[in-house]
Formats: sequence, structure tokens, C-alpha cells
Amino acid sequence: MSVKRIALLLSAPVWLLGAAAPAQQSAQATMLPERILHCTLGRAVGLDPSKPQTMADITLEGAHSFVLRLPSVPQHRGEPPEPSADPEPIAPGTAILTDPAGIAQDMTQGFYRVGDLWPQRVEMIGLVDPAPTVRLIIVSDIDETAKTANLFTTRAIDAATLDLDRVFEGGCRIEVAG
Repeated sequence: MSVKRIALLLSAPVWLLGAAAPAQQSAQATMLPERILHCTLGRAVGLDPSKPQTMADITLEGAHSFVLRLPSVPQHRGEPPEPSADPEPIAPGTAILTDPAGIAQDMTQGFYRVGDLWPQRVEMIGLVDPAPTVRLIIVSDIDETAKTANLFTTRAIDAATLDLDRVFEGGCRIEVAG
């Protein structure tokens, strides 16, 4: 993943870093199924935001298992909410199921905000000590036909202040619950 790609991921409406989850859905909203993402992540080495980089300039080090559960929720429609809106409760079952490498072990308080904009993207914020640092997880490049996605995660203070020593990225296989 290039620094430019990371910037693109974060330049899209990352409304989670100062905003709420999607507004209330109607009672007849289409429900998304439960999704389990089985990911293999590598630590991005060689990121330098001060210069243009291509994927050839960046190495993904390691192959770390990371499994994430996204429960069944109403499908979001419309614009993201205003940044000043309060977050909605996190859907029960939203969880990191497997993280043997401890990539997100710093997320001591669970998820604070989840923006499930499936199939465009999923944005998640987990609380980390010390505040105001958070764990940022973005699921993008979702291909429902191929059942694949990309997962990006790092620690951050805001969308512009990332911990470049803790950037992980990789591909995921999507398992959809029937």
C-alpha cells in the first residue's frame, strides 16, 4: 500500500474520528448479514509521508492472522451524520475474534464507533490507552462476488496523525453467515 493510498483511504469521509455512526434507519431497512473477515496482515515498513512513494517503496513484513466479526446490522443509506452527533451503540457481536500477533492488543476498551457502510467500506474506532490515541480500522476494496476485502489498521490521534510504526494492511476472505 502506498502512502498515497493510505491518504486516499483516510481522505474519504472518515467521519468516525469526530462523528457518529449512521443515523437511525427505518424499521424496513435492509439488513446486512453477519460477516466474518479472515485477514492476513503485514506491517508496512518504509512509509515516508514526506515523499511520493509507490508500493515498491513499501514492504509488508510478516503474515499475521486477524479475524474480525461484523454482525448483522441495518444497511446504511444516505449521507454520513454530522461530526458533532453522538455515537450510536455498537452492535452486539462486533469484535476482533483472533489477533495472535497482538496487532490490536492496545484496544483495551473495545470499539467506540463503527460506521458499517458495507459494501463501500467499514470504518471502526477502538479506544486505546493513553487517550486521545485510538485504533483505526478501515475495511475497503470490498468485492462481494469474490468475497474479498482489504483491511488497514493503525493507531492514530486523528485522520492526519497516524502511528507510521504500527501500520498494518492486508487482504481478507469474507465469510457471510447464512
